Parts: sequence; C-alpha cells; structure tokens
Amino acid sequence: MNAFPLSSAQISSVLGRLGYFRELHAATLHKLSVGARQITVRRDEAVFSKGDQADALYVVVNGQVKIYLSLANRGEKIVALVGHGESFGIAAVWLGMPHPANAVAKSDSHLLLLDRRTLMNQARQEPFLAERLLADLSHRVMDLMRDMESCTPRSSLQRVSCFLLQHRPEAGMGSYDILLSTTKRDIAAKLNLTQETLSRAFQYLSKEGVIEVQGRLICVLDSRKLLHFNQMNCPPAGELVE
Repeated sequence: MNAFPLSSAQISSVLGRLGYFRELHAATLHKLSVGARQITVRRDEAVFSKGDQADALYVVVNGQVKIYLSLANRGEKIVALVGHGESFGIAAVWLGMPHPANAVAKSDSHLLLLDRRTLMNQARQEPFLAERLLADLSHRVMDLMRDMESCTPRSSLQRVSCFLLQHRPEAGMGSYDILLSTTKRDIAAKLNLTQETLSRAFQYLSKEGVIEVQGRLICVLDSRKLLHFNQMNCPPAGELVE
C-alpha cells in the first residue's frame, strides 16, 4: 500500500490500473494526476450527500465507501460498496448533475478526487478516453438492471441464493469460496432484508449442505443446489419470506 498522500507519479500509477484509464498516454495520466485532490475520510464520515454537486470522480486508494439511498422508514438501500482501486460518481460527473445518492466511508479511507473539468476536457480531446468512460457507465447501468431483475425475487432465499451465485468465479463451477468484503448487515440491506432474515437464510442453506459459513468466509459446496433454490417459485419455509 502506498503512503498517503501520493506523489504525482504514484497517482498516475493508480489511475493507470483503472479499466478506463488503461492504455492512456503517460502525458494524459499526468494531466489528470496534477489536477487530482487527495482526501482522508474516517469511518462513518460522509463523502457526499444526495443533491451535492458532482465536481469530481472519486477513486478509492484504500478503504471502502458505501453508496446508498435513505428510505422513508429511516432505513437505507445500499446501491454499491466500492473498494480499493474502484471509482464512483461517474454518472453524475459525466452528466454534470447532482449526486443521486449518499456516500459514506465504511472504514478509514484514502480517496483521489479527479477534477470534473479536467476529466471532461481530456475526454473531449481523446475519444478513446470518452469511449472508455461511456463503456464503464453503460456496464454499471447493465449491472444495476441485472441486479434489480435477479436479486429482487419473491423470497429472501432466492435473493440470498442469487447474491451467492453472482460471486461464482466461472459458470458451471460446482464449489467456490466467497470472502465477504463488508458486514452481513450491509449485505442484508443491499438485498432488502433484515440481518435476522439473512442469517436464517444462511442457516437454512447450511442445513441443506449448500454452503458453510465461517465468519465472513462463505464456502459454496454445491452451486447446482444453490441454483435450484434461486429458481424456486416459493420458499421452503414461511419464515424465509420477506
């Protein structure tokens, strides 16, 4: 892990590892790095709030940031959990609109803020960069649509099964491990479940020999059975409905 704050050369190196900045000329990366700001946010500290003007693209150097919407019942809907080497805020930056959600640090985090004006100027000058940014934005929209379609079935067991299947490294793989990057409480919120319901679903799948739960490590023992539960029209037990 690089010491923070980063030098201009280190910022260029970090940016060069992001998908849409790969293969860019070193001079372009340098221009982006010169205009970048560096901030440290503590755990539970807000990065921005819904409605704030988007003046920068955020890159997580280390730590984790939660993107979420506040609900009327004082709960929240987690939109994304962004970790090391990932970015957030691209949609609002590209459109020049306020942020549509809130962002808060899940742990002490170091962030790079790429100035919107600098980024957009470079995108106008380099069609390759504009193409990459639009492709990334399009992939995020498609992922969100798939998430909405497949992870909001009628039962909590289907939602949990879907979540576990989305982490399968390769289609058809029978067994695999998932190291959860955040708390079960956050995962439950992302799936529109209570933490208790998520725990009951894990317990049921464990009892059926589908998974083993070891803290944040989820060992999927039989992905075919998991797929079966994901495709079921009804949950096997009434208490798993939510």
